Amino acid sequence: MTTDDRETDALLATMLAPPERAGDRGFARGVERAIDARAAYARARSRFWRSFAFEALAVGALLAGLWLLSSAPLLAPLAGAAHWGLAPPLLLILLLWFGTQRWRQT
Repeated sequence: MTTDDRETDALLATMLAPPERAGDRGFARGVERAIDARAAYARARSRFWRSFAFEALAVGALLAGLWLLSSAPLLAPLAGAAHWGLAPPLLLILLLWFGTQRWRQT
C-alpha cells in the first residue's frame, strides 16, 4: 500500500463512519419495558392454561363421579330414567363455585 492508498482509506473511513451521538436512553427503556411486558404476559398465559387444564380435569372427574353415582342402584330413584337427573343441579352448583373462585383471584 502506498501513502495515497492509506490516506484515501483514512479519508473514506472518516467520511463513511456513522455520526457520533449519545445513546437514546428513552428508546432503550421502552424496549426493555416491552421485553418485560412480553415476559410477564407469557408467564400469565402459562399460568392460566395450567390452571384451566387442572380445573377442566377436576370438572371431568367430578362429572364422571356424578355419572357413576347416578347409575348406582341406591340412587336410582333420584337419578331418574336418563341417569342424569341428579347431575345437572350438582354440576351447576360446581360451575358456579368455580366461577366465583376465578373472579376472586383476579
